[in-house]
Amino acid sequence: MVLLTSSTVSVILSSGVICIFTLLLFLSGYVLQQQSVRSIQHAIRPPQPPDPMAGLGSSAFQGSKRSHFSDMLPDQHHAQGSKGNYAYLQLLSSPDPSDICSAILFFKQLATNGSAVQDRLFMYPQEWDLTPSSKMSKHVSTALSILRTASLKYGIWLLPIDMTVAKSAGYATTDTSLLRLGQIQFMQYDSVLYLQTPGLLLDIEKLDSMFLSRPLPGRHDKNRPDSYNNEAWIPMPLRPDRDEDLPPAYLVTVNNVGAGQVEARGHVPNLKLQGFGDVVTGPWGLGGDEQPGYVLFERDDDGHVKWAGNPLFGPWRAQQYDVCEGLDFDVGHDDDL
Repeated sequence: MVLLTSSTVSVILSSGVICIFTLLLFLSGYVLQQQSVRSIQHAIRPPQPPDPMAGLGSSAFQGSKRSHFSDMLPDQHHAQGSKGNYAYLQLLSSPDPSDICSAILFFKQLATNGSAVQDRLFMYPQEWDLTPSSKMSKHVSTALSILRTASLKYGIWLLPIDMTVAKSAGYATTDTSLLRLGQIQFMQYDSVLYLQTPGLLLDIEKLDSMFLSRPLPGRHDKNRPDSYNNEAWIPMPLRPDRDEDLPPAYLVTVNNVGAGQVEARGHVPNLKLQGFGDVVTGPWGLGGDEQPGYVLFERDDDGHVKWAGNPLFGPWRAQQYDVCEGLDFDVGHDDDL
């Protein structure tokens, strides 16, 4: 029989207590670690397709204004076109005050003149939100302030996109790279139509017809020929490594195809298709029997909108001043943002 001294018993008890607490700390750390792993997995997992009547799930959207056409379209649209949830998109990678106000004007026209497409999206680099006004020009700061006010007035969803990853990989902040990173935001829509700014909306019904008059490509489906061999829409993938600028009109669809995979598809309108390819055009498309739906403007060598040969320049400029009163639209943008 071994007799234990009081000091030995004290050491044993102390060691036991230490072991127990060490074990508890290990178990607590393991549980927290697993919770963190699950949280990270949940954050990077592509969102599941929403219920048709559910609201928008992205944190960039404050609420839901998805377009439901089943009760609002004429019968001929039901017979000829696609039904679904659609949105118009404009974006800028550089904060040019004139371009910002042209986009505001476009969204105002959509909001106040009865477009059947209810959602209006404006995408831009998140850096604009993070840069203090004191480091921007007065005109840029004012234009961005007007944009935020207009977003509430005209129901514009502002989509700031974090370009840090693209920049660290050597990509410049261009329209193409911005859309490439930001298009995951379109998971809630069947199709999103990007239109280049600056430009002027002339015929809302005709522009809406790009969504509604013909079947859209949508998600690739071998049982639906229009998804891969569409008369009206020609496939054109994004190539940020080769192209800085987007096509004047670009249709985007993003779908969750399962197993953590996301399918993003891009298309441009078939310009050879009569009555469809000329819905979006430049000033050269004016003067015919029918006016286009949307006219985009050309730029001169200094980056300003060309007024020569553009009969819409005067009306467009006047309407710009209506939505952005007091701004000088001939100043440049902040290249260092």
